[in-house]
Amino acid sequence: MATYGQRQLLRLTVHYCPHSGSSSHVRSFLPSPSFLRFASANPTLEICTSAAPGRHPRLVGEYRTGWDKQISVKNLPPSEIVKYMHMLNNSSGRKITKIKTGHRSPSVQR
Repeated sequence: MATYGQRQLLRLTVHYCPHSGSSSHVRSFLPSPSFLRFASANPTLEICTSAAPGRHPRLVGEYRTGWDKQISVKNLPPSEIVKYMHMLNNSSGRKITKIKTGHRSPSVQR
């Protein structure tokens, strides 16, 4: 999502384990054409990869607002990983809050 004409996602980091089974889809996704297409379609986005031994794979989006969002991609196929990458790229980085509306109490007439 763009605010004032700028995308809010600054950095997208892909954390994965170099040898665990839960990261196998992520390891096969990184050299794939769909990952390269996403990276070339978003030239202003810094995309980093980080090998984290013994950890489950996750996507971490860092936003201009200072917030970050983490999404677990454990055992997800590459099509789902791309979907979550697009979701992080299109979100504003703000925390989800409940919209408060006026509360009306029921009438207590007899």
